[in-house]
Amino acid sequence: MNLQKQQPIALIAKTLRRAGTQRAIAAICAATFCASAVSVSLSATGVYAQRNETEAATGGTAHGGIAPGTVLKGSATYTVPKGTPFKLKLTQVPTNGLRMLDRDMDGNLLPAQLNDEICAKTSEDIYIDDHKVIPEGTVFHGKVARIHDPRRFYRKGWLEISFDSLKTPDGRRFAFKVDADNFKGSTVKSKLAGTGRIAAHAAGGAIVGTLVAYQLMGMHGTTSTKGLNLAIGAAGGALIAAGVAASEKGPKAVLEPGDDLNMAIDSDLLMPAAVEPIAKPKTYTLEGLDITINKVKTKKDNLAGGSSIKMLDVNIDNNTDQWLESIDCYLLDSEGNKHSLVAGLDEDSEFIFHIEPNSIRHLKLSFRVDFAKMKYTLVWMDHRSRRVCYKQPLPLQ
Repeated sequence: MNLQKQQPIALIAKTLRRAGTQRAIAAICAATFCASAVSVSLSATGVYAQRNETEAATGGTAHGGIAPGTVLKGSATYTVPKGTPFKLKLTQVPTNGLRMLDRDMDGNLLPAQLNDEICAKTSEDIYIDDHKVIPEGTVFHGKVARIHDPRRFYRKGWLEISFDSLKTPDGRRFAFKVDADNFKGSTVKSKLAGTGRIAAHAAGGAIVGTLVAYQLMGMHGTTSTKGLNLAIGAAGGALIAAGVAASEKGPKAVLEPGDDLNMAIDSDLLMPAAVEPIAKPKTYTLEGLDITINKVKTKKDNLAGGSSIKMLDVNIDNNTDQWLESIDCYLLDSEGNKHSLVAGLDEDSEFIFHIEPNSIRHLKLSFRVDFAKMKYTLVWMDHRSRRVCYKQPLPLQ
């Protein structure tokens, strides 16, 4: 009897437990469904808001249209006409690593060799229709294609150079096939120099001829001919010496940084407009410091293996509170090489000095440089911070 009573109770309890489990499962499913609905609602809201923002930013053209007033950026290509001249200067030439190995015993540069690789830079901007196409400082890469022998009347040899590419200051490279040379035509100055050289040889030959005639004829013969032998000897010596000077050939062609090159393209060249590099302008002038370069001279230094001395006559107005030291002054060439102060050839040249604050000095400065034809800039640095405080390009000679 008790068993019969307990069995319905157990069934009821079991039934209640099953019902509770089902309700729990139903509650979990309901919660999951609600969460999914909320997530979908939020996602739709975000997409709608993003679409509104896009349409607002593009002026209602989010479906692929182009907004009114939109500027499409492009590039323009210009034609550099055939025959356009380029002014180039040699910047990099083959080297043996040591300066003394690049020169002979007299300090002269060694002759150029076939296929020597060189670099040259433009010394001015090239404009087409008021648009800069090839900016100053564009680097041309090439090699020596032909060597012409020296000519009579002591005229130098010259080179033909073949360029195959160029690189603009903004880093763009272009294939560029063109020939150039360093031939220098005859000028009034060169003609006067040649005439003076022949005249000097003729004068020396006349003196030698006169002495030879006197030695051959003696005093008695000279007096008997009334000096005619001396005149004949002088004329013969002058003619021989002048002929030798006229037939003498000049030096062989060399590659010297700073030399001018003649180049004119033989066909039309398509070039995009130059892109000016965006750089923050730097000020290298110390307020209150003024340096006036009165004169620049260049002399060959025969004691330094063919180097040259740049001599500057300057006025320095140091209207600042800083001291200027000579050790902080140097010349900077176009390839970034520094050339410090040296003892000059003149007695009044100074290379160890200092300039006091709020003072004025007149100085003669001397700098030893390897190649006199390159462009140079006078630079002065702050002694403490080691930063450039003054820059001034030297005037072209």
